[in-house]
Amino acid sequence: MNNKGKAIALFKKYGFEFRKSASNGDYLAFTYKSGFFHNAELVSLYPEEKARIEKEMDSSVKQLEALGFSTKKSFYKSFEDLEKALFNGFFNVSEWKKKIVSEYKEHCEKVLSVLPSEALKYDYIDVPYFKNNKSTDIGLIEDVCNSLSASGPQLSIIEAPAGFGKTCTSYEIINKMACGPDDGPIPFFTEFSRDRQARVFSHIFVREVDRSFSSVSSSVVIEEVKEGRIVVVLDGFDEILHDSGSDIDANESFEEAEPMLETISELLTGNAKIVLTSRRSAIFDGEIFSEWVERNRDNFEINRYRIEKPEVKDWIPQSRLQMLSGTEIDVSRLANPVLLSYLRFVDDSTFGSLCEKTELIVDQYFKSMLEREIDRQELRMSPDQQKEFLKIIASDMCDNNYTSDSKEKMIVTIKEKAGHIINNVRKLYSAKDRPTFDKLATTLSNHAFFDRSSRDESHIEFVNEFVFGNYIAENVISSKDGWISSDERFVEPAVLSYAPRSKAEREDLWLGLSEMKEFLDPSSRMKFECVLTGSIVEPGYDGIEISSVNFRSVSFFGQGAIENSVFNDCIFNDSFFEFSNFEEVTFLNCSFWDCDHDHLVDGVNFYNCKSNNEFVEVDDTTDDDEKHVSDLNDVEHYILTKIWPVGSASIERLHHFIGVILKTDEYTKKEVVKGIKSLKKRGILQDANNVNFVEVNKDKFGEIKALLGRD
Repeated sequence: MNNKGKAIALFKKYGFEFRKSASNGDYLAFTYKSGFFHNAELVSLYPEEKARIEKEMDSSVKQLEALGFSTKKSFYKSFEDLEKALFNGFFNVSEWKKKIVSEYKEHCEKVLSVLPSEALKYDYIDVPYFKNNKSTDIGLIEDVCNSLSASGPQLSIIEAPAGFGKTCTSYEIINKMACGPDDGPIPFFTEFSRDRQARVFSHIFVREVDRSFSSVSSSVVIEEVKEGRIVVVLDGFDEILHDSGSDIDANESFEEAEPMLETISELLTGNAKIVLTSRRSAIFDGEIFSEWVERNRDNFEINRYRIEKPEVKDWIPQSRLQMLSGTEIDVSRLANPVLLSYLRFVDDSTFGSLCEKTELIVDQYFKSMLEREIDRQELRMSPDQQKEFLKIIASDMCDNNYTSDSKEKMIVTIKEKAGHIINNVRKLYSAKDRPTFDKLATTLSNHAFFDRSSRDESHIEFVNEFVFGNYIAENVISSKDGWISSDERFVEPAVLSYAPRSKAEREDLWLGLSEMKEFLDPSSRMKFECVLTGSIVEPGYDGIEISSVNFRSVSFFGQGAIENSVFNDCIFNDSFFEFSNFEEVTFLNCSFWDCDHDHLVDGVNFYNCKSNNEFVEVDDTTDDDEKHVSDLNDVEHYILTKIWPVGSASIERLHHFIGVILKTDEYTKKEVVKGIKSLKKRGILQDANNVNFVEVNKDKFGEIKALLGRD
């Protein structure tokens, strides 16, 4: 039989045993034992001769049935059809897709459960995003799913702030795949949450594979991933990382993440596709991650998506948007998916009242949901008592570094930490109707603001990051001893949940974070100061790098100063810079839209930056002594020495991280930037695929060798 060797290898992969004595040149016999069931399959790739071959199979059927096997005769037009049939059978593709669709519907119901009763249907609303630092008009889901049909291995990283749609985006992707063509790949989706156990990613991944596909071994699943028949979607990658603050830089953070990324890169062969979602994390901003990307760019394609704040106009009807615009509130601060959904669905009367007291919009959302909980669970517990209870759970999570816990452990925590609230609530019931202490604790574990973990239905977590962050922020503000959490992961949801609140409330939160902010990575700290205060004035930003932050309507250093720092891959909108307070600050690969400054100074440098006005200084002048291409000036010599260090036999790599070249006390950043531009003009250096790198022109190796005197 044609493809005999391939067919035997395929069946063995799925656990079959080849029966040579029951096979011949026209068909192959295989047996499979699973517990009580003993099956045999006789396979032929010659359907046009089915009648003749079926008769030949009869003797083999009798032989196998005598051994206790139930037999089946199968004919396929090609080896590819055989391969597809086995995959569909063992992975039960049609039922798997139905399961994904069912999980998607449960997700939609979960989203609706914390919205007004008028919200009857869930719709995913496209969000603005950047793909590889470029904006696009194609919807995010469409773009990601289109990329999954491309040939070759591919890693898609989707980053977003806490509560800005990572999980919703993941569900849209897997649902679109499940509802797609019958011959399309199936999604393998796992949603990570931070529990109390230290976990190794490779172990988690294999465990999740074994749990999801119990009929086949993990090695078979991994092989099908590499073939492109299964697309891996990992939601919440950051939850299995434990950032520990500013004392660990982006490169050290990457060292923690590198084994996980290496595990992923091992899967990315053949036609594998992996989608990974994460909060913006320092691990994706450092030199080592950029070098990891460059190192693997010939092995697989990497696409980075960065989800931005939702556009208010896409969520709220025009009539309501006009009403809000007529109030004192800054409508752009309402750009949170949960809050926008609330304002979209709340009844007209309530919306009118909120427009009269816009400072109460967030409070009213929580009050209405907590009041509804009283009716939903027949719970005699006031909104204020519920708030204190939820603050206690959020506090325990922050103190003990977890976001998800088993229902049993959650009930224990409720009884131990919120026992006084339970006792007070029990007194509100009549003796006849009074629930037991344990029953009321169990009732609270089913609160609407809690939800079963998608990863493990026996686990409970907060229903979304906006709700979780609100109660973290409440704890920060009410803390008397200076609030510090076990991990910086808990700060972002608190900040973003308070972004829509009044200026006084935002400033109270920033003040409450006074001790914790010393442990934040610089990019996060500046972003949070911007969100909560609208300006950047505090000290502590000298000698650091700010990466991949989108700033809007921010005043930079009208007070205070900044020196010897780098802004990398940042986007600035409608912002003002007091450059007289900047010294030796470099902007790499940044965009400036409708920005302004007091005046340009020598201490501000731009490299690969752009603007829609004359904000970015263009300096293409060449000094007379730089026109002699046969010589190097001191700065150019320094740059080429960084690329080809003294003592090295040759240039070891073509791509070099610009941030490393800029790190020197010998020359100003302006001089180094000018030197890089000069070497690019001479053709010695050139732009790399990754804008954070500069590439050595390999055709100029001989010239570089001569210029450096490396004979």
